[in-house]
Amino acid sequence: MSLFIRIRDGYCTVPGCDKPAFAGDLDHVHEYDHDNPAAGGQTTAAGLATKCRMHHQMKTDGVFLDDQYIDATGKARQIFYTPNGATIHGYAESGDDLFPTLRDITFTNPEPPKHPPPQQNTPESPTRRRSRLADTHARRRQERERNRKALGAKGEQEARRAIEDPPPF
Repeated sequence: MSLFIRIRDGYCTVPGCDKPAFAGDLDHVHEYDHDNPAAGGQTTAAGLATKCRMHHQMKTDGVFLDDQYIDATGKARQIFYTPNGATIHGYAESGDDLFPTLRDITFTNPEPPKHPPPQQNTPESPTRRRSRLADTHARRRQERERNRKALGAKGEQEARRAIEDPPPF
C-alpha cells in the first residue's frame, strides 16, 4: 500500500512543498483510535498522505491541522487549517496528471483489526481515563468535525473557486 500512496501523491501533500513522496513519510491524516479502531485513523489509501519529514513533524507538533477525503472523481482532496484561522482547500498533488492510467489502479483496504475489549481499572493500573495522546487525538477529531460543520456549503463553494481559479503566483 505504501507504494500506491507514494505514486498517487507524487509529492508532499502540504501546499507549496515540492519534496518527492518517496523521500517523505506516510502520515495518518486522522490519528489512529486505539480504543475504537473503527472510529478512525485506519491505515487505508483514503486515510494516508505523504508528507516530507519537516511537515510531518509540524503536523505532529500541532502547528497545523489537515483533513483529507476522496471526492466523487476519486481524487484526494486536502483541507489545511492554520493556527491563525486560514483554510486552504485543494486537490492533493498527484501524479495522475502526468500518468492518467494511475486512476485505473484500485486498492482494496484491509479489514480493521479485531482488538480485545479494554481492560477494567485494577489497583495497579492508572486512574486516567485515557492517555494524553488519546486526549490530543480526540481534540483533533472534534476540531476537524467543527471545521467541517463551519465550512458547510460556503466552504464547498470556496474550495471549488480556489481550484477553478488559482492565485496568479
